[in-house]
Amino acid sequence: MNTPWLKGIIATAITPFDDREEVDEAAFVEQVRYMLAAGVDGISVGGSTGEGAILTDEELSRLCALAVTETNGKVPVVAGIIRNCTRDALRTARAVATTGVKALMITPVHYHVLAPGDEGNFEFYQKIGGEIGLPIIIYNVVPHNVISPEFLTRLADIPEVVAIKQSGGDIHKLAEMVQKCGDRIIVMSAVDDLLFPTYMIGAEGSIVAPSAIIPELIVEQWQAYLRKDYQTAEALHQRILPVVQAISGVNFPAKIKEAIRQLGRSSGLPRSPGMEPTQSEKDKIRNALVAAGVLESSCVSSALK
Repeated sequence: MNTPWLKGIIATAITPFDDREEVDEAAFVEQVRYMLAAGVDGISVGGSTGEGAILTDEELSRLCALAVTETNGKVPVVAGIIRNCTRDALRTARAVATTGVKALMITPVHYHVLAPGDEGNFEFYQKIGGEIGLPIIIYNVVPHNVISPEFLTRLADIPEVVAIKQSGGDIHKLAEMVQKCGDRIIVMSAVDDLLFPTYMIGAEGSIVAPSAIIPELIVEQWQAYLRKDYQTAEALHQRILPVVQAISGVNFPAKIKEAIRQLGRSSGLPRSPGMEPTQSEKDKIRNALVAAGVLESSCVSSALK
């Protein structure tokens, strides 16, 4: 499939919830506008950052429709699909396909006892691709159901499988994917703390959590890489890294929302069982934003007073 638009910074959108745990559509649209203003190359809805595993089909479809309307063709919108069986993934894919999204970003099944092995994974992606017909980005993030570089060469035979988002912190596997099938599959980086090195070894962009918080820095680094200004790209790495470290670990969508809130933008609340970050986590996030140069050291958010 021809996907020249699939490159650069595909920013990851959070899903803001109100105090009733319902989607806050106004806050969602606000962040889409912010990302567009930052110069992103696309927007991903309903991935890990967007808490896609806990969204209903109706909620995800509505968010995709809002993003497609707001972007108005300026950049592509990618729909995340995180479901635990082929039938459910197909149902969700049918729902979001009507919204105008350009691609589906699909995780392998994630409940550990349902891990189907390579044959099951091949059938999973083949069935979704054949029925829906949209380009598929494999989201390689499930530690007990990993897509290996060797198996990716086989998945590349499925016409709709056009890319992989290589996550899990494994830059070695990313390099091997580029080596083995980079001429057939677009490799997008989700090695959040090593974006610049992954670009240097062949990643054609990134789809990462910090792009929800500091899209300007993520875009600036990618553009510096493209013009071969490696000194600037490395300096931006040093600014991005503390933010990645501050939001890593458990409860990370709530930490992302806290970082966005500290920067003065609407982020909403996590959906239960997601928890508000602890005071220590909030302090760490604030210090990281100061280190990144996006928050004045004299600024103290209302939550930290």
